[in-house]
Amino acid sequence: MPDVQQPADLTLEQAIGQLLRRFRLARGLKQVEVSAATGFGLRSIRTMEQGKQSMTIRSLDALSLYYRIPLEDLVRQAKELRGGKR
Repeated sequence: MPDVQQPADLTLEQAIGQLLRRFRLARGLKQVEVSAATGFGLRSIRTMEQGKQSMTIRSLDALSLYYRIPLEDLVRQAKELRGGKR
């Protein structure tokens, strides 16, 4: 099981990454399937989910569209996951 950080320790990138992983797993998808459907490389999908890569607005928008969640909801949920930290 991957090491899950506590909310207070999460960066915004890590919080978004955790949410992206949750969305993917809730749909029963593999990273390679998300990669193929979105046009992002498999390595990019992995590093985004791990919170090791800062995401551009374009990538956030594309992934929010893919998972059918408004971009502003994705950011709001990430902030909530972090305990409201900026």
